[in-house]
Amino acid sequence: MDNLSEKALSDGELRLSNVQVKVLKAVDEYEMLKYGDRVIVGLSGGADSVTLLHCLYSLKEKLGIELFACHINHNLRGVDSDGDQKFAEELCGRLNIPIRVFSVDVKGGQQKHQSIEEAARRLRYEKFAELAYELGAKTATAHNACDNSETVLLNLIRGTGLKGLCGIPPVRDCFIRPLIYCTREEVEEYVRENSLAYVTDKTNFSADYTRNKVRLQLMPLLLEMNPSFHRGVSRTVSALRRDSVFLEEEAAASLEKARLEEGVYSSEKLAELPDPVFARAVSLMLSEKQAEPSALRINGFMEIIRNGKGKINLEKNKFAVVKGGRAQVQITEQHYRSRG
Repeated sequence: MDNLSEKALSDGELRLSNVQVKVLKAVDEYEMLKYGDRVIVGLSGGADSVTLLHCLYSLKEKLGIELFACHINHNLRGVDSDGDQKFAEELCGRLNIPIRVFSVDVKGGQQKHQSIEEAARRLRYEKFAELAYELGAKTATAHNACDNSETVLLNLIRGTGLKGLCGIPPVRDCFIRPLIYCTREEVEEYVRENSLAYVTDKTNFSADYTRNKVRLQLMPLLLEMNPSFHRGVSRTVSALRRDSVFLEEEAAASLEKARLEEGVYSSEKLAELPDPVFARAVSLMLSEKQAEPSALRINGFMEIIRNGKGKINLEKNKFAVVKGGRAQVQITEQHYRSRG
């Protein structure tokens, strides 16, 4: 363990709860925090986020962090949504933790082909990121080991690659997941031991959502077959994540070697790469131009690179172009002449 953990444990490791020990392990292993960091807890009011807030609050002096909270009112459940907001505000008031509340119009912000659940998540993370930037902070979300297992299963059901099998990233940009090693049962034990109140979102028990079907119907069967299922998924994910990080680093280095000029790369050098590295290099090229690196776009771009020529419309005004040994994502304004 590094100095953070040594400092946090110096007052007596035996007095720490199972959740606190696992939070410290995750913080150390993934270098989530350093002394003096500001941390915003995404506080829905549910058991997971209340546990995360209380746990970090109990460790904040030892970790040397400054704690804030953020609650998003999605305005989807009427008085229940307002009740969750009031609960979050009162909890932070009792703990003397500054809280920022955002009210979002999920239905109004829903994009084409996007579910309500997806729209809520997008708007929620946008607000978290905005506040993190404003405060110069990191945002801690309360995803736990069970959430991670569910995400892996969902990605597998829908079809995914190595990145999807890596589940929820413990650290991504300004976001950290300190509860990533804690199971839902351990969270429930923590709230009982500390007599913590929390709110329950009734939609968590609705089978209308795919994730809930996995949680309520599939997961009990898997746990019956293997009570240590979540621990097994965590081990598998850790191993896959190491492989994924290695391939991502190889792709970035290979892309740099293939660079001819800013945003333009040698199609010949790219085509020589092993497919796992090639696909990730192409994904980076798309991301550089803010084009979503979907499997369809990556595979199409790889094909014209191998062919040595071609052009694909990625999205409005964005094209994957290969010509004269040069591969790039071009942004071109389209001008259409009206008829009649």
